Amino acid sequence: MSSEPRPAWVLVVDDDPRWCEVIQWALEEEGFAVASASDPDGAVAAATTHRPSVIVLDYGLPRQDGDILAERLRQVIGTAAPIVLITADGRASEKAERVRAVGYLHKPFELDDLVGAVTQAIGRA
Repeated sequence: MSSEPRPAWVLVVDDDPRWCEVIQWALEEEGFAVASASDPDGAVAAATTHRPSVIVLDYGLPRQDGDILAERLRQVIGTAAPIVLITADGRASEKAERVRAVGYLHKPFELDDLVGAVTQAIGRA
């Protein structure tokens, strides 16, 4: 049995496949295990399967906004996984407060800032 620590799981939820791909690549480069979903139902399924350490959540998903999805995810996995909110909207801090996110980033953002926010969120868990 290996003594290597298991990587922290990050669930990335964004309806834009390019953002999912870039975020996943950046986090995997830093040693995180990453699952991604492009819609609310896929996010709930991935959260159930992977039990993420942190969730990177795009607020502006079609069919269900970040408020509702954050609550659904908490019902499935509890409150242990902190949320880092990402949004292109100028009201990111207001939205982050509504979903009880531990941090937020405005799109477009620097990948180093994303990695830092995820690392900090995992430290809070």
